[in-house]
Amino acid sequence: PSLSEILEGVSAQQAAKRVFPNVHNIAELVIHMTNWRIFTLEKLTGGDSYDIILNSKADWSTINNLTDEGWQEILETLADTQTELLEITSKFPVQRINHIVPGRKYSFYMLLHGIIQHDIYHAGQISILKKMI
Repeated sequence: PSLSEILEGVSAQQAAKRVFPNVHNIAELVIHMTNWRIFTLEKLTGGDSYDIILNSKADWSTINNLTDEGWQEILETLADTQTELLEITSKFPVQRINHIVPGRKYSFYMLLHGIIQHDIYHAGQISILKKMI
C-alpha cells in the first residue's frame, strides 16, 4: 500500500504512541520523512547551503503528545511535499541528473532514488507500528 493508505485511519493518539522505549513513533517517522523530502526539494531547486545534520533535531523530532490538529498539520505537510516533489522532478533538467548535489558526494540521480528508498523503508516501519498499536 501507499504511504497515504498506510497512514489512513491513524489517530493523533496512535501516531504519538511509543510502542517500545527508544523506538520512534509514527509521528516522528512521518516528520523525519518530511524533513528529508524538504532537503531533497531544497537541493533540486538550488538551496545549495541547505543541510540536515544526521541525528539532529532537524533530522529527528521527539513527539510525546499530539493533538488532532497537530497530526493533521503533519499529514498535510507530508502530502504537500509529495505534490512539490512530483512537480519539481517533472521540471528538473535531465542534463543535471548526474551532477553532484551541492554539499554531498552523490548525484541528483542518487538523491532521487534515495528519497524513494527512504520513504519505502520508513513506510514499512510505520506499517509495522500501526499493526502493533
